[in-house]
Amino acid sequence: MSDLHAEPLSPIDAATLWPQLHRLDTEVIALRGGQNLLVSSGLAATGITRLPRVPRTAVVGLRRGLSYRGVAVGRELAGGAGWDVASLRIGRPRDDDAVAALLVGLSREVALRGGRILYLRYAEGSPHAAALRRAGFYAYRLERLYAVRGGRHEPPAGGPFRPAQRSDRAGIFRLYCRAVPEIVRRNEAPGQQEFRAVLDSFDCEHEYVAEGEGGALAAWVGIGEREAHLLFDGPRELLEAALDLVEAHVPRHGTLVVAEHQPALESAAHERGYPALGVRLMCARRLARAETIKEVVAVPAESFPVPQ
Repeated sequence: MSDLHAEPLSPIDAATLWPQLHRLDTEVIALRGGQNLLVSSGLAATGITRLPRVPRTAVVGLRRGLSYRGVAVGRELAGGAGWDVASLRIGRPRDDDAVAALLVGLSREVALRGGRILYLRYAEGSPHAAALRRAGFYAYRLERLYAVRGGRHEPPAGGPFRPAQRSDRAGIFRLYCRAVPEIVRRNEAPGQQEFRAVLDSFDCEHEYVAEGEGGALAAWVGIGEREAHLLFDGPRELLEAALDLVEAHVPRHGTLVVAEHQPALESAAHERGYPALGVRLMCARRLARAETIKEVVAVPAESFPVPQ
């Protein structure tokens, strides 16, 4: 077992790390805005005002003199229970010890900040898979990625979908419980607070919902800057309407994410001719709650009343 230890970096350290990022040119996981988080956290520490809201971040690094062997960035997700590994970069094409040390250090920092679970995505067949497992991450779901030609047409007016509202959160969670197998939910989001974190990790800028029989939500569509996600528990016609909505609003080079437990969605993607881009694994690591040890003061035994 390696004796490497990743150290948490202050926001100022994270900002000064920016000029060295070109040396850390091996990205272990799919980049999810980690570089922007480094810069934003550094700017926020300088006191510059009128910046966009910066999510709470944790940055750990492996120092090698004045340079870095690797750096990892985590961001807090909605609800505070879950965190996402936004970026993990190393200076060599393969460095299992550094990858494991960075993730262990990031897990420790997230646990100290009250996080209960840390999520991570990586490409299937990655040469760093063994190091990720060594750091305590286990894969519980496959995600297949398909290219979508966005902006091809507008969905018909008066369709079944409407913009999601804050009051729909409980209904979306109930839809998630119906549409996702229990073995996945147990590892990913056993409760609504963890589900808020998973939903936030999708980076959706626009959300749409459709109601089924009895008023319960039968479909949810989340569309972000790069990806589109679907939850579905209804007839095939509703699924086709959901894909029409995705094609109308997804960016020109957008990606449809299809989980392995969504065979109907995968079949519909094949029928529409969406090119397959690859497969990635969704991983998680459960974290124990970290509490600092309270200071202990010795008290003389004579100070305690002794029963007569």
